[in-house]
This record gives sequence, C-alpha cells and structure tokens, in this order.
Amino acid sequence: MRMYITEHRVTFVRSEGGKMPALTSISKKVYELLLKRSLLTLEIKSAHNINALHPVKKGDFIFLTPILREDLLPRTEGVICEIQEKKVMLQKKKHWDEVEIITVRLQVKLQCAARIRSVEKKGLDDGVAVEVDRAVRCPIS
Repeated sequence: MRMYITEHRVTFVRSEGGKMPALTSISKKVYELLLKRSLLTLEIKSAHNINALHPVKKGDFIFLTPILREDLLPRTEGVICEIQEKKVMLQKKKHWDEVEIITVRLQVKLQCAARIRSVEKKGLDDGVAVEVDRAVRCPIS
C-alpha cells in the first residue's frame, strides 16, 4: 500500500467587499455538518442573528462561526457562505399562553474558510458585522 503525504499551510488573503453580517453561536454539530455538506438549510431563532440577517438577500455573503457573540475578536475563525434562499416565518407555539416566534430559514452554500480582520458590534438589535480574510491553501515547498 502506498501512502502519499501532502503538507499544506493555510494563508489568509484580504477579502474584497467590505463588511458582512456574522452569525454567531452556531451549534458545533451544525457547523461541522456544514463543513461536510456544502449546501445546508439553517433555522435561525436567535434575536441578534435574525437582526444581522435583516438586510441580506439571495446572493449575499455571510460569516458563520460557533464562537459566542461576546467572544468575537480579530483572528476568530469561521466560514464564508453564500445565501441561496432566505425565508422569514412567523411560528406560533402554544404553552400556557399563545406565543409567536420569528424564525429565519436560511439555505447557505459554503464558500471558504475565513478569519475575522475587524469586528463591529453595535447593540443586540443590530447584529454583528465583520471584515474577513479568506483562507487560501498553499502547498509547503
């Protein structure tokens, strides 16, 4: 049996296009599933993530990370995804009282790994915007 070993190093290049919305606190299970399947539908219920998604439309890019909003710093890693579909839905849940919940169903296509260059956190009602550097895999010579 032959074994080939290829060593790679990842470098980050400046991403064009300015700031993009960041979805934070994505469950590690969903994040890992996204790395395996390049197309995935997410159901977003977190208020700050829903607010970050408010201005985005099909074809826009977003940054996803399992890191908590409070822990986002420059050099935090995640992935860049392209929005394939976005649906805002109102769900009714009945417990003791009737409760309505806004949910965003988002189909995303994985583009590349990335690292945050700068973070802009306003209030919880504005979400998070980030500037990122894209990962490029280069063979070690």
